[in-house]
Amino acid sequence: SDTLFSRSRDDYSSAWLDMSRNGGQLIATDHRCGRQNLLLLKVTGSAFTRFVRDGYTTLPERGDRPLFIALDVFWRYADLAAMLPGTHGYIAAEQVRDVVASVFDQFVSESIQHLVHEIGTRLLARFPHMAEVSFDAQNRTRDPVAASESDPRIKVYSDPFSAFGIIKLTMRRA
Repeated sequence: SDTLFSRSRDDYSSAWLDMSRNGGQLIATDHRCGRQNLLLLKVTGSAFTRFVRDGYTTLPERGDRPLFIALDVFWRYADLAAMLPGTHGYIAAEQVRDVVASVFDQFVSESIQHLVHEIGTRLLARFPHMAEVSFDAQNRTRDPVAASESDPRIKVYSDPFSAFGIIKLTMRRA
């Protein structure tokens, strides 16, 4: 893509298992898989429009803007046995990362919430054994400082102020 940038694959996979004993046998009672520390930047193809304003909303509407997010993605399987390698239900974390990057690149979102919801919808559609997907997202979009008068594509941005929060979303199959 000419508009999507990612750090040098600094993201990583994770898995958590809660175990208990039943007699002499270990039983998995809960789990969560994840792909963390995804840092994605695109220079165009994101908007910040048509949102509800409240007393905390300080950003102006923008029809096209660069977007930089930090994203952790987590999922649970409908059936724990499906997560074992070699089964047809195993979901490779690298495939999750690739779907996230593809949606981030191609989808023109109205907000980060809109984008994260679309990523979740596509992940659930792509992976039938995924029962739940959740996100921790941060908007790290740079603030515009100046633009070239001769070429509007040439712009200068500064680091965002540190008041960004975490956007959390969990989506489950019905």
